[in-house]
Amino acid sequence: MKFFIALVLALAVCGFASAQQTGQSGGYIPIQWDANNQTLADILNFGVQSGASEAITAGQIANSTEWYWTNVLSVQANVIDDGTFFDFVVDIEDISGDTARMDVIVFALAPDYSAMSLANWAVLKM
Repeated sequence: MKFFIALVLALAVCGFASAQQTGQSGGYIPIQWDANNQTLADILNFGVQSGASEAITAGQIANSTEWYWTNVLSVQANVIDDGTFFDFVVDIEDISGDTARMDVIVFALAPDYSAMSLANWAVLKM
């Protein structure tokens, strides 16, 4: 009986460790930013436009007609059953030269990521 309990515990620990490494247990894993990856760039552009709009409404950044990203500091992904959460930390700028740093999280529906929604946003610094 002790052997059976030890075996079950060992399998559970191994399964948990494997899930943590692949990011499928709810954790984010870092991914390499590639500006030439059009899908990833589209997801980032959606996140910046949506997040900036929310930040303008909240009075956290200047009310500008257009904000765009200038530098991608980090990208993480969390794959779940029906899509992926992408977490970007980016420097943004508007057409008048105002700058800010934002964290935007976009949920993109699998398999082609064409349906997206803003999951969260935060202005990290102005």
